[in-house]
Amino acid sequence: MHILGISTLGRGSAVALLNENSVQFAIEEEKLNRLEDTLEMPRLALARCLKENQLQLSDCRAIAVAERLPRTSRSSTGRKRRPPTGTQEQLRALLRGGPRPSQFDHHLCHAASAYYTSGFNRALILSLDHGVSSQSGLIALGDDDEIHPRHSLEFPDSLGWFYSRVTELAGLRPSRDEHKLQWLSKDGDPEYLPVFRKLFSWRSNGTPALNRRYFASGPDRCGIFSPQFYRELGLSRRNLAVSLALRANLARSAQDFLEETVLQLAAIFQQSTGARSLCLAGGVFLNVLLVRALETRGAFDHVYVQPVAGNAGTALGAAYLSRKKITGHSGRGPLPSLAVGVHSSSQEIKAVLDNCKIVYRYLSGEDQTVEEAAALLHRDKIVAWCQGRSEFGHRALGNRSLLASPFSEYVIENVNQFIKHREGFHPFALSVPAERAVEYFDASPNCLTMSSLAALTKPVAGLERFAFHGKEVRVHTVDKQANPLFWKLLHKFGESAPAPILVNTSFNLFGEPLVTDPRGAVRSFYCAGIDALALGPFLLVK
Repeated sequence: MHILGISTLGRGSAVALLNENSVQFAIEEEKLNRLEDTLEMPRLALARCLKENQLQLSDCRAIAVAERLPRTSRSSTGRKRRPPTGTQEQLRALLRGGPRPSQFDHHLCHAASAYYTSGFNRALILSLDHGVSSQSGLIALGDDDEIHPRHSLEFPDSLGWFYSRVTELAGLRPSRDEHKLQWLSKDGDPEYLPVFRKLFSWRSNGTPALNRRYFASGPDRCGIFSPQFYRELGLSRRNLAVSLALRANLARSAQDFLEETVLQLAAIFQQSTGARSLCLAGGVFLNVLLVRALETRGAFDHVYVQPVAGNAGTALGAAYLSRKKITGHSGRGPLPSLAVGVHSSSQEIKAVLDNCKIVYRYLSGEDQTVEEAAALLHRDKIVAWCQGRSEFGHRALGNRSLLASPFSEYVIENVNQFIKHREGFHPFALSVPAERAVEYFDASPNCLTMSSLAALTKPVAGLERFAFHGKEVRVHTVDKQANPLFWKLLHKFGESAPAPILVNTSFNLFGEPLVTDPRGAVRSFYCAGIDALALGPFLLVK
């Protein structure tokens, strides 16, 4: 049985394919059309999903869409229908030949993607996102195989929208650079926190409500901060001096407010439900500082964030809900790996390399690949590691990664200046074998997908450069079963290094999605200051 899930039909469009037992395939449209934050329907993603799994749409038992589209209606005579919207027409054309798609609520799909992959038997579920012109959140309770919605948050009572407005206020791009705002916050002081606290109040049902007097209508119909807000901040909207210190203070104030508000929201509904576990989804929970706050300052025994928490992850939720609708059971269970995307055979990789007239070496097996890569890393080289299937989501988890030794003297400067071209406040992640992580870090289970932070607990020369707020570090714990080849590389590197730890950042050019296929890997390799590329069993060295 094959069930196809399609995420929201806009930013974050993606497809996911489930069978009776597991996630077979999942990929975002942007990774194939190479347009970051694309608004296109997932045409290429759907075609690649069917091709990789040797399927036709007619082979799918069901198709589920994570968005309720406007229904057509009859005229007063009962004979004529309102013409379908452009989105409906495009969807109909895209899915022609398959079963009629089922449509599910967007936030219910977020909730399902988190609860059904958590491994919990009972949990409070929070789904929070931007939600312009629609729902911006859902509070639900997961109990056995059922999800019971409790309360919805309607736009503009949106914490995601608030955070996006502050992103713009800090001189960054709204709806794109919220991840930068969270990292910028680590260098600031919560100078404006008292003003931000005035932006929301609490309803009697325990949900936050936006204070409208601090906002005004804006040119994008989404709203902007009002003159009253700027007066209370002590800033001028027309002559806003966006110094780095001011931006950092705005970011820290927004981050602290977001954390304390979500912590309070979770506490309110924990008391009313008695749930000891918490599941998280929605774009707000791509914020790893927020996830860490819920883990360390909340009163839950277990916290789980669905790692593809943004819109793309709703494709998973829609598929799970459809499977439950058809069979009576969701088939829930933890995700063993996010490496469920595109795979290229050795023959396909070789054809690309030969077509590009590239000099390369063929490595005889995994052991030689690991040995060669480890040797390069010990020589302070930056290695692009493109192995196996591509990851679902925007985090590189050892399949489409750029790797470097954390003990190299200029590793941070080299990766930032010659490859990533990003701001210095953006921290790098450290990958470590899961069973060895306890020797160096206090890491949560969410670090398996780089969705939270860890605390540096053992002084190892060089690692302190990657810590902030004293000891917090971005950590990626690598499970042997989930990624055996990367796990083996970490151990091999650790044989001759102070620790089996590597710097791990995403393999992509600035402003582009993660690399997916061999041709994209070769292009990115030669367009950046990367020293070597381990592409399947082939090694390219500059």
